[in-house]
Amino acid sequence: MPAIKYRVTLLEDEVEMLEALLRKGKSAARKQTRARILLKAAAGCKDAEIMDALAISATMVGNTRQRCVEEGVKRPCMTAPARARRRS
Repeated sequence: MPAIKYRVTLLEDEVEMLEALLRKGKSAARKQTRARILLKAAAGCKDAEIMDALAISATMVGNTRQRCVEEGVKRPCMTAPARARRRS
């Protein structure tokens, strides 16, 4: 596996925010998965370990890492509203 391109480092308050999001349990599953990815990445886990632990794809891990590094920790946990499909 290639070297990690985006290293996730979290401040204490960011870790607390992500852990609170997981403890609360009332958020979307996608948000919780992304929070778990960020916590594991900040703890030094490799992508393969995160993929196995959470049963997710390499793309999801990579995209979440990238968003966190480029846009801040809150961005990956935000989900875009679902787009309505056109009726034909």
